[in-house]
Amino acid sequence: MKRIIPGIIIFLVLAVKASAAVPEGSLLEGVKPGPDGKIDIVTMFPHQDDELNAAGTFMKLKKENPAVRAHIVCFTLGELSGAKETLNLTPEFQGKIRTKEMEAAATVIGVDSLIQLQYHDQGLPKVPPEELRKKVREIIDRTGAEIVITYGPDGMTGHMDHITLSKAVTDAFPNSSAQKLYYAAMPKEYCPLLKALNKTGCTAATIKVDIRPYKKMKKLAWYEHATQKFFSGPIPSPDLTFLRDFEYFKPAETNP
Repeated sequence: MKRIIPGIIIFLVLAVKASAAVPEGSLLEGVKPGPDGKIDIVTMFPHQDDELNAAGTFMKLKKENPAVRAHIVCFTLGELSGAKETLNLTPEFQGKIRTKEMEAAATVIGVDSLIQLQYHDQGLPKVPPEELRKKVREIIDRTGAEIVITYGPDGMTGHMDHITLSKAVTDAFPNSSAQKLYYAAMPKEYCPLLKALNKTGCTAATIKVDIRPYKKMKKLAWYEHATQKFFSGPIPSPDLTFLRDFEYFKPAETNP
């Protein structure tokens, strides 16, 4: 406990400094509604709980703009998380549990649709790139997405599923009907630490979204992922990420 408290204080000080350096912005800026007058936003991430990078933003946009529809796409079953050892689960059973956790979290976030795909955890690098690109385009057509959110090229944590899907989404985007692609990002002040941890780089944020009114609901969505919160390691995962007042993004691509 003596070590944890100073760590939390340092994190909060760094978070305040980092957030002050990134300007506020709206993901909707410059986006035209679809033919039905709606603006559809879709997150494409590999694992259950990755969607939390944009959970507060989803809640904020849906609350403030009735034209917004939100969609979550989870590409893998998440069956290889370390929780399976802690809980003595088969990968198949853990995949079923994490799928149900994703459904519960999506309910808390209040999305309009959840698409759970059947790729294997840590298996995306083995999928033919054109298959992934085709799947991305199919989902954009299916959801009518004007805005797509995924990880940056570094994958944030360096996970190969993250990096592989980022490339597939980025490569598929120019040939899709979506208008804007955003990367989930981090303030540049975090980048030296992130690079040291993931060895793959850092996507530095250029805009932030104020999610303070939605922090408690975002934390509740996180707790719906109980395997990851409580059983993915020897101690429960800390809530430091969910103390942040902002979510961070970097505009990546724009289609005319």
